[in-house]
Amino acid sequence: MKFNYKNKNCIVTGGAGFIGQGLVKKLIDEGASVFVIDRFLFGAKKSEVNKRAKIITGDVRDSNIFNKLPKIKYDFFFHFSAPSSTVLFNKNQIECVDITIRGFLNSIHFAAKNNIRFIYPSTGSLYSGINPPHHEKAKLKYELLNTYAKNKVLLEKLADVYRPKVNSLGLRILAGYGPGEKHKGKIASVIYSFCRDMVSGKSPIIWGDGSQRRDFIFIDDIVSIILTLATNCQEPIVNVGTGKDISFKEITLLINKYLYKNIDPIYVKKPKLYLEKTLADTHLLRRYFKKPLTSVSEGIKKILQSL
Repeated sequence: MKFNYKNKNCIVTGGAGFIGQGLVKKLIDEGASVFVIDRFLFGAKKSEVNKRAKIITGDVRDSNIFNKLPKIKYDFFFHFSAPSSTVLFNKNQIECVDITIRGFLNSIHFAAKNNIRFIYPSTGSLYSGINPPHHEKAKLKYELLNTYAKNKVLLEKLADVYRPKVNSLGLRILAGYGPGEKHKGKIASVIYSFCRDMVSGKSPIIWGDGSQRRDFIFIDDIVSIILTLATNCQEPIVNVGTGKDISFKEITLLINKYLYKNIDPIYVKKPKLYLEKTLADTHLLRRYFKKPLTSVSEGIKKILQSL
């Protein structure tokens, strides 16, 4: 798939993150000039970011970091600099909230001031307690959301406040996964974690009985969707998912099949406010993105090949 990013100037905060790394590489491959801002604490190492990017080491909570950018016209601002896991929020809630909210405000303010198209990730976790498939206009059940999801609700509302001044797009990304999650360690996606454990002969840990279901979307598809929507979509919020779901138990069966093994999961008690099901309504997404998406089966094979 070809994109219209040749000679475009793009800012990517969180360029060392799982999605950020994919965005940086794809943008550069498409002819864009990319300026990465990252602290290199949550994502990969600085040396692992595409070497063709211009890298600025710093914290988006400090608005002065943007003064280090060259004084040129920027076309796109991809803001992916924030903790992306409930595990991280549970470990250090105050700092994670600070990074998420203050970093977002500094970033969208810079975008508004300089008339830059602004794209940021929300999450499919906002649909907790709502029967699937999950539509962008569904009434959210705020009281059932964990702290991570509640912060994403706030980002969407802040984007609405800035909308008269900045052309923004929020992406409710479902369960992203794929090769390249090694740096995430214990907070890697369920599929990557299961593959990593089972390749080593370890039993994967499943909260509950394995019947919980997720709409898993492969990293290459996420990146392609983001870059397509950034140039073609004027909706304020769009789901980024496949419109198909699979249970955790079924995932372990697929991995066993491809590894020719028979490893049983270990089941543990689920935490409070556990998200049971995610399944994106993709009608809005499919108005803009027509390309076939990677199946979970193919995605698992690609992860196993990468390990």
